[in-house]
Amino acid sequence: MNTVNIVMLEKDGIQFIKEDKILKEKSRDWSFTSPILKKLSNKIADAVVIPKNEEDVIKVVEYAIENHIPIIPRGGGYSTVGGIIPMKGGIIIDMSNLSGVIEEDEDTITVFAGTKFFDKGKMLFNPRVYPTIYQKTTIGGYFCGGSWGIGSFMFGPNWDQVVELKMVNPKGKLITLRGGDIKIAAHAEGTTGIVTRLKILKMNKEGFIPQILLFDSLPQAVKFVEKIYDELPEEIYHMTLRSPEITHLTKDITNFDTDKWSLLIVSKEKFENSLDGKILWEKRNVFFAGVYSNIALKKDGVYYAQYHIPINELEGKIMKVRESIDVVIESEFANDGKGHTYFMTFDEQSFYEVKKVLGETNFDLHSIYINNRLERPHLQRIIMYKKSYDKEDLFNPGKVNLGKSL
Repeated sequence: MNTVNIVMLEKDGIQFIKEDKILKEKSRDWSFTSPILKKLSNKIADAVVIPKNEEDVIKVVEYAIENHIPIIPRGGGYSTVGGIIPMKGGIIIDMSNLSGVIEEDEDTITVFAGTKFFDKGKMLFNPRVYPTIYQKTTIGGYFCGGSWGIGSFMFGPNWDQVVELKMVNPKGKLITLRGGDIKIAAHAEGTTGIVTRLKILKMNKEGFIPQILLFDSLPQAVKFVEKIYDELPEEIYHMTLRSPEITHLTKDITNFDTDKWSLLIVSKEKFENSLDGKILWEKRNVFFAGVYSNIALKKDGVYYAQYHIPINELEGKIMKVRESIDVVIESEFANDGKGHTYFMTFDEQSFYEVKKVLGETNFDLHSIYINNRLERPHLQRIIMYKKSYDKEDLFNPGKVNLGKSL
């Protein structure tokens, strides 16, 4: 790397880091939980820069373009799909200092990308959709690397909550994206530009009650979920189905245990025979990614796969897997009419057996490529933009398979 130019960036007041220990730390995210992606842990950035404002971001991007150096944005560092991994070295641009509320009204809030959802023991605002590990993630990081989450039953994926955003594109220009163009940056992991601020819709509905419904069998639980989709979709904010095994696995954290299938449902309607769901709702940070991430922190040998399964196929596919494989299952429901379902095992053979039974997943958490998690029209926007504006593939290179057929 050109040391003189880096020093020039420092003279402009831009903080940078080149110490090996910090470079290794900043080149990591939570993809260590993946038995496949953790093999890329030897990838290290050449430098880390920490901009304090959008002008600094523009200067860093201009420097990277001029010197043909890869650039990778970093939010909170909690991606589990390798979004931060510097596949070709280069500069990591740490957005943590670019944080804070810019403006807020009754319906929206505009924040810098490095702003956290949760700080000083409380949520910054009432988001419509947010990740299970909301206590750790940044708003920009979740938008650029996440997708669905808590609240997606009512509101859909995280990008549907963004009214507009600003990003520094691969030409070094600060541009504004609105409407359908927002998908150019959504789950793009910085491959199309560095997002600097977002204007987000706020949750302005109240009166939702967290409840737990228990079922003796999976068919009973799925039948009830199907009924919910048919009759009460506008009354439900969030819904998660948990197998007895995952309830046992998290009982020391949630203080809740049962041998039945449990459905956590956050609704305006009070359901007959429901239990108080606060005990689980207040621990929703250990749902989904929170489960395998917390387990992986304590021991090796955690294997997981996610499948987005249409509701009318959910029972059959789960039953088929459980016939021959010991799995831990959790399914989060969304407004796409699918159960976003985790199958977690504790040995490698079972992990691959799940894939044999269900086939390739349409939401691959172990692929470095965003191609394997996005629907075709969304992916097409990203690829077309990147091919037009980032011909050298300097923006988070190696994360989009540009040759994959659309």
